[in-house]
Amino acid sequence: MIAVSNTTPLRYLLVIRQQDLLQKLFEKVLIPGAVFEELTDPHTPSVVRAVVSSHPEWIAVQDVAQLSPLPGFDLLHRGEREAIRLAELVRPDFLLLDEQAGRKEALRRGLPVTGTLGVLERGDVLGHIRDFHGVVRELKASGFFLSPSLEESLLSRHRKRRFPTT
Repeated sequence: MIAVSNTTPLRYLLVIRQQDLLQKLFEKVLIPGAVFEELTDPHTPSVVRAVVSSHPEWIAVQDVAQLSPLPGFDLLHRGEREAIRLAELVRPDFLLLDEQAGRKEALRRGLPVTGTLGVLERGDVLGHIRDFHGVVRELKASGFFLSPSLEESLLSRHRKRRFPTT
């Protein structure tokens, strides 16, 4: 599977040390130049900068040509715009986006969108995450906003997968 990622999902997944999960789920994660710049910025957590700067073989930076502004793009950050354009070019299995405006635009364009939580849940479904509750706690502790209702829904689905009723 191939994914194109915006900054936020990759940043949070690397902060909570889910590099192995990303490698298990995706043979390649493509990022546009703007996302690479954000992930290697001095204000980005050092663990993220270290992984991305080491140019692991499962991450590939692919620049997209600067095209004229398109409708719907005026509300998006540069990284989101470039990630959506890259996804339109390569047609990945997933476009990793968390921000609501970017997700809305990507879905409008018919792109297969998931985010940080979707990646974690997919990893849980496939049995790649041992302590799902612990990973969710760590994600929240890293600064990721997760509403109580969404957290309960996520953990409820996890419990149903692990302890199905007979």
